Parts: sequence; C-alpha cells; structure tokens
Amino acid sequence: MNFVIPKSERELKNEFSDDKCVLMAGGTDLLVKMRLGRIKPEKIISTLKIPTLHALGFDGDRITIGANVTYSELLDFKPIKEEFPILYDAILTVGSPQIRNRATLVGNIVNASPAGDGLLALYLLDASVELSDGKSYAISDFITGPGKIMLDQRQYVKNVFIQKSEWTHRYFEKVGQRTSMTISIASMGILLRLDGKRIDDMRLAFGSVGPTVLRMYEVETFAKGKDLNEKLLDEMSSMVFEKVKPIDDVRGSADYRRRLCRNLIYRMTEFL
Repeated sequence: MNFVIPKSERELKNEFSDDKCVLMAGGTDLLVKMRLGRIKPEKIISTLKIPTLHALGFDGDRITIGANVTYSELLDFKPIKEEFPILYDAILTVGSPQIRNRATLVGNIVNASPAGDGLLALYLLDASVELSDGKSYAISDFITGPGKIMLDQRQYVKNVFIQKSEWTHRYFEKVGQRTSMTISIASMGILLRLDGKRIDDMRLAFGSVGPTVLRMYEVETFAKGKDLNEKLLDEMSSMVFEKVKPIDDVRGSADYRRRLCRNLIYRMTEFL
C-alpha cells in the first residue's frame, strides 16, 4: 500500500487515479474500516497538506467549511457558536477531544452514516456541499443512503456551505448507551422561530432512525402557524411515531427507537 501527501489539488488529482485509491483527512472512519477489513486500498492520499481544502470563513451571510477542517477547529471558530449554535451543540457531542482534533465534518458527510451527529445539524441548516468539479448539492440530495453519496470516481468534496438563518429557539439531544463517546441510538434536532407561542417556522430532524437523517417536512408544515401547546405536541408526537423508519441493531430495537423519537418531541415543553 502506498501513502502519498500531495501539496496541491493539482497533485491530488494526478494521484487520484482509480477506485483502489482513497482520500484521508483525519482518518477516524477510514482506519476503522481498514482494520475491520471492509476496505483494502492500494493507495491512501492524505489531503492534510493542501491549503485550499482548509478554508474556514464567515462573510456575515454564509459560512464556508473546507474538507480538512476538524471538529475542534469548528468549535474554536467564534461564528459557529454565535451564528450556527445548533451545529456547535451537535459537534460538541462527537467522540472525545482527541477524536475531534482529527475528525472532520466533511469526513462525517462522506461516511454518510445516519448516526452522524454533525449531519443532523447540516440537514436542519439546509447545508450544501461543493465538489471538486464545481458541482453543488443540497446535503439531503448528496447523501442517498447509508454510506451512499452522489460522488463519482475521482471527485471529492471540497467545501460545505451554510447560509445564515435566524431562529429564536433550538434543541439538540443524542440518546446513547452511555453519556459520552457514544454512537446515538436516536438523536433529534429542532430549530424554531416563535412569535409569542405561535410557530412561524420550524425545522425538525432525527438521526439513527432511518437510512439517512430524516427531516420531518410534513410535521414542520403541520406545525407552522399553530400555537405551541400540549395538544400540538401530542399531535406531532403521533406523527413522528408513524414517520420514523428505524431498524433493530445492537444499540436498540426498532420499536424502542420509534417510541424514543415520539417521546423526544416533548422536550419542546421547555419552550412553552
């Protein structure tokens, strides 16, 4: 196996020749897959020395996050906490400080696990990804299933873009088998724009309960314009129970996950 470290995107594209090559930034997902024998690359191409893949900036309207930017760098970047706090809340739960020092948000996207904590926030924020050929996709279109993405051979994700949006309330929770360094059994994120008790706008998403992160578009539409009260939460809870699509696995049964999602909706009582 060869390990190469290009210094520019031109060098990267020259090295990225066939499906036996894999790209590596932090390597936190890749090395686990290699250890388990799920993939056996002939060449690993590190992207860490390519400065154009390390963009991190906010122009007051849109944030740009490059492929090499780690979770720790995002947590230290002031606009994340001030302008995109739901993303801050989500990535703060990722792994340990050591993992966050290596792992990248783009790596989370390319891995395309429905349990990805950073992904849930990106779905809520209607993020988009920019590919090396200049094409862009909404995050919900780019990820098509567990481990499946709209990426052709010799393409790679270059940047993530998130437009700023105003919300009055937010909530994120990850439920796992322990309190830290856990893979979620289920997770939920909510963005709300309240005028008094009336819901002017809402975004709701669940992780680990479907083939991808699930945005609850029908629930969002149902709630808009209504007053946030216990009756509405009962109705939303019933809708969520019917719409999530969990499976049984070692972390929890499908029935448990479905009931868990139904109950998580009642976290919104803190906004009453």
